[in-house]
Amino acid sequence: MIGLAKKGLIFRLMKNLFWILSLFISLSTYAQDLKYARKIIETLCSSEYAGRGYVDDGVNKAAHFLAKEFKQIGLQPIGSSYFQEYTFSVNTHPFPIRCEIDEQEMRAGYDFIVAASSPRISGTFKLIHVNPHDSIENELLHLKLEKGFEKDEALVIHHANERNTHFTDSFSLYHTQPRLLIYTEDKKLTHTISTEVDAIPSLIFFDSLINNKDQIQIELTNDFIKSFPNKNIIGKIKGKKSNQTIVFTAHYDHLGALGTQAFFPGASDNASGVSMICYLAAYFKKHRPKHDIAFILFSGEEAGLIGSQVYTENPVFNLNNIHTLVNIDIMGNAENGITIVNGETFPKIFEALSTINTQKNYVPEIKIRGKAHNSDHYYFSEKGVPAIFIYSMGGPGYYHDVLDDAQSVQLTNYENVAQLLIDYVNTIK
Repeated sequence: MIGLAKKGLIFRLMKNLFWILSLFISLSTYAQDLKYARKIIETLCSSEYAGRGYVDDGVNKAAHFLAKEFKQIGLQPIGSSYFQEYTFSVNTHPFPIRCEIDEQEMRAGYDFIVAASSPRISGTFKLIHVNPHDSIENELLHLKLEKGFEKDEALVIHHANERNTHFTDSFSLYHTQPRLLIYTEDKKLTHTISTEVDAIPSLIFFDSLINNKDQIQIELTNDFIKSFPNKNIIGKIKGKKSNQTIVFTAHYDHLGALGTQAFFPGASDNASGVSMICYLAAYFKKHRPKHDIAFILFSGEEAGLIGSQVYTENPVFNLNNIHTLVNIDIMGNAENGITIVNGETFPKIFEALSTINTQKNYVPEIKIRGKAHNSDHYYFSEKGVPAIFIYSMGGPGYYHDVLDDAQSVQLTNYENVAQLLIDYVNTIK
């Protein structure tokens, strides 16, 4: 009896040891996977890629890096290359920007930003201030429009809710316009990309830095590129079955550089989403799925979803064979959960993901949203593809600014979101 008891004790100890060893291996694997994801983010956000935009060819440098990553993971190209190439026009500001307010130097990207569609301008200008929410100041602006602007005058529009349209319409009506338009923001400077050039140069300042000031001196040069080469990046994993394809997408482009001293790293938006694509690709390469899985990284998203629109008009495989498309944009910090855009449009996908999350408690909440023209899922769903867009909820909220860097991305619940998507793929029959 004593011998049997000892054997039972040894068996239990070995069983517990095996469980601890398995847990250690699992945690070690997770740590390596998360380390890999962070490496992708840090690389894409480095100055080498200049914000993955259209200054110093940052977007194409990133494309070649990511194509090499696809190859290293073991993804197959569809055709002879990972690239789908196309072009579009883009306005850039790659040269040094000099700006002073009442002889105090201002920093592009930090104190102010240049409107993406702004043309060049050089000179010293008198500041004329107007608050469009004040009826008296609006009347004074009306009188100024009737009189006409002088050649050395810049109009400062404080706390404007809408830029350009309302005021530029007034300029056309009165056949006069300032040499420079300046809009102000109270809390955040948000940059973008433009595929055209405006007639009037414009800047966006923090209100506190320009309020009640008298003069601006500005030296700004733009470079409008009529045909800038771009690339979508496409790789696939062959599944055990071949009748359906699951697609994961993300955009890898961002806003690039503003002048020579500021660039927009785009960590949460959307190096984090790109890293999730690589994370999932590496997982499914090791764990062969039932169905084919395609991974697509788009450029041109920040310029108006151009890359995904080009793809849906020139698909490299039949859109009708897509079972589900999951677009991942902003996956830096899911501490509060995730939101699913198009969840109302495709309720079966939303319900499947919600059911998995209820069972396994991956994230605190999954919110549902309806149709939105706000990321690369859009043109797919317009073609009838069951396409959703997932973004994370939480983090510091840096977006389209110089603060969205790799250090600000916490990757909270990152691996849980990945596992949620892996579980979803594995439920598809």
